[in-house]
Amino acid sequence: MGNLFWKGKQESSKYIEQLKTKNPVFLQLIESISPPMSEKNNGDWLNLLIWGDAKFVLHSLLDDFKGKIKLIYIDPPFGTGGEFNYKIQIGDGDASKNSSKWIRKAAYNDSWEHGLDSYLSFIYERLLLMKDLLSPEGSIYIHLDWHVGHYIKVMMDEIYGENNFRNEIIWSYPAASAQTKRFFVRSFDVILFYTKSDVYTFNDDKNIYMEYSDRVKNALSKDSNGTFYFRGGSHDGKKLSQKVYIENEGVFPRDVWMDIPYIRANTLEYQGFSTQKPERLLRRIILASTRENDLIADFFCGSGTTIAVAEKLNRRWIGCDMSKNAIHIMKKRIMDVKNSNDLQDWKKKYNILPNEFKILSLESNSENYWFPVEFISKKVRSHLSDQENRTPECKIILNKNKNAVTLKIIDYIIPYNHCISPEIEENITTFSDWIDYWSIDFDYSVQCKFRTMWASYRTPKRRELKLISDPYIYEQPGPHELMIKVVDICGIETNKKLTINIS
Repeated sequence: MGNLFWKGKQESSKYIEQLKTKNPVFLQLIESISPPMSEKNNGDWLNLLIWGDAKFVLHSLLDDFKGKIKLIYIDPPFGTGGEFNYKIQIGDGDASKNSSKWIRKAAYNDSWEHGLDSYLSFIYERLLLMKDLLSPEGSIYIHLDWHVGHYIKVMMDEIYGENNFRNEIIWSYPAASAQTKRFFVRSFDVILFYTKSDVYTFNDDKNIYMEYSDRVKNALSKDSNGTFYFRGGSHDGKKLSQKVYIENEGVFPRDVWMDIPYIRANTLEYQGFSTQKPERLLRRIILASTRENDLIADFFCGSGTTIAVAEKLNRRWIGCDMSKNAIHIMKKRIMDVKNSNDLQDWKKKYNILPNEFKILSLESNSENYWFPVEFISKKVRSHLSDQENRTPECKIILNKNKNAVTLKIIDYIIPYNHCISPEIEENITTFSDWIDYWSIDFDYSVQCKFRTMWASYRTPKRRELKLISDPYIYEQPGPHELMIKVVDICGIETNKKLTINIS
């Protein structure tokens, strides 16, 4: 078997071995999200959404999760050298119908200081750590394209063993437009499927099957006994036909997947990410390689497709991304999962509340924010240190007869109003247009961190924001601390603490 060599490989290998001997960076709790009444129960397990560099998150998880993750799916950078964006939407308007109501913001930069060598070291270090976390019966799927797929195939043969290679899956999708006529249009990604050993989970599940071709579907009929086709033949020159009943209305998947469309802006699952992957793609992978309550992880979570599908398929999950904005988008996506597509009947809504989950952060993460350059007028365009806090103004409404408290946001003041670009400013018609999300912990304590007990937020498809909370009833008299969390459209978070006395 041939191995792949690049400048920095030996240093990366030694670095990971040394890293494993050191104490990991501590994962600290930022927030817990508790749906009012979830229909599901994961026992003592709480799903985890982690903000941080995957390398250090992986190292931090080794003590508790070594050999316990049944499936890892990752959609890492592809080494393209480009910049990828997501949409920031403004106010109540539908951005898909009004382009002036949104702007693009960089999600991540896929450029590498030392070119391919830097990229290969980056992915190699993380793949080595992922192998330690993967169950002996586990599987790993790596989503790539033509840029580096061939390099990572050789790398994975070395890390996992060429005998544990299962498939190179081709996800073929129609090209949005032909950008060139100097070569054939590129319109597929590759997904490398490896297992950790020769004993692994792989399910013959009817829900992963591909549809029959139109030719086959036209030949099928139904009667009271089910779906059938006629099998022809002859005997002694006489034509014969026989009904053959089928159990599955489709074929077991081949390694070329042409039946899963890419994400369009007019679909319910669209999150505004330029690299977002379809839920039906992850549905097939998760159903094939796991069972209910198995643990799934995605360490380049992006818009959160993997964890959203895991949630809906009753799998436990760990999601990770180094972008705080991505964590915020994923948090909203899981909180709003009941309004997403049902994976069994795509035309219906899922309509089930999520399990409780926690948001963790690497202790080393910085909370310093920068005012996004996309919002700044060209006259003063530069990064501005955001030292001055935003200020949400709130009104407490107390129903003394019921000890019920309702909160109302009546204003939201941001610094640097004088720096806002005219294009943004003309679309801000009220203070609430600045607000993307706000939530309340009605019984806040420093020890328990922030618990989301009520929230209102905007999604790409549901733009209305409630400015008045649902009432919360206090059972115990005396002083109570409330904490309000506001995240604005710049992705900047502000907390405000209030105290109320219940008689």
